[in-house]
Amino acid sequence: MKHEDLTEEYFMPGDWLEIANKILKDRGAVLVLGATDTGKSICTLLFANFWAKHGRKVGIVDVDMGQSDLGPPTTIGMALINKPAKSLKEFSADTLYFIGSTSPLNYFLPTICGTKKLIDEGKKKGAEIIIVDTTGLVKGNPGRTLKENMIDIISPSHIIALQREDELEHILKNINLTDGIVIHRLSPCTEVKRKTYFQRREAREEKFRKYFKKASSLKINLANLNIKGSYYCSGIALGEEELSFLEKTLITEIIYAEKISEGILIITKEELFRRLSRLFHTKKIFNVEKLIIIEEDKFKNLLVSLDDRQGFVVSLSIIQECGFKRKIFTVFTPLEEKDLSKVFSLKFGAIKLDLDGKELGKVYPGEI
Repeated sequence: MKHEDLTEEYFMPGDWLEIANKILKDRGAVLVLGATDTGKSICTLLFANFWAKHGRKVGIVDVDMGQSDLGPPTTIGMALINKPAKSLKEFSADTLYFIGSTSPLNYFLPTICGTKKLIDEGKKKGAEIIIVDTTGLVKGNPGRTLKENMIDIISPSHIIALQREDELEHILKNINLTDGIVIHRLSPCTEVKRKTYFQRREAREEKFRKYFKKASSLKINLANLNIKGSYYCSGIALGEEELSFLEKTLITEIIYAEKISEGILIITKEELFRRLSRLFHTKKIFNVEKLIIIEEDKFKNLLVSLDDRQGFVVSLSIIQECGFKRKIFTVFTPLEEKDLSKVFSLKFGAIKLDLDGKELGKVYPGEI
């Protein structure tokens, strides 16, 4: 069955229709599970259309931070709908939450936390049914861990499981049915085209280009913001004498350093040639167990999110210049200066981009 046939006149197969009617009466949160390219987005659209057509205010939460239909890559989003549509792309997100990565791997906590916050936000805004389009990570222990904990936190009333054979059973069979969760097993849409890694990357870069199309450079004062996702700004900056001592000891140009709970954070101009004896001496002088040494370039071109007080996205931005001592960063962002008052925190992501949206690489948890 082709995508066009499925969406035309908001058609639903008979067994899907029966499930949609049951959920229409029960309401609550509905979780759509399935591996990559099993038609989770089409399924989400069809069910949301059906409920909207029958007068329900529907919330759609798109948790696919790599190929989201509601927002730019690295984000998960929530949209409220009250009328059917031909594609999820017709809806714009009412609320976005920044994960900072295009994959949930290494980001299980932010993924689960963000999903729960978006569901709660949808309920606050009057959604009677909220359908959650999850990521395609279902294989092995990572898939089991992510989905089991998401189910535990979200407590959906229904789970729609799209599987070709039995690839979801390691997750489904451990669900406690006494919690009142109803599982609906369905076959995937047969005409869903599988995308290659390069097709997915190209699609992400096109979405980034579109998002930053009208962006410009803007200076941000980090001293006025909460900083998340980095060691930077989590401790007390070292003075000039201490910086001078570090430079002489480590024989490298040091841009900035601060004492943090983990030890000493040191930001260098270039990659440091690490002589073990000098590192040991530095740790002894400062009475710390750990030196966290980061080259300045790790921060350049890094994607960050400027968030509001609730932790939702005001605007994504790309770091252009870092003034570590003065805490003034220059970012490339579609946000206008007059809207800076909406920003409460800056959250560092893991993806590096050029100003045209091309992916340049990534940093890993704990690197910055």
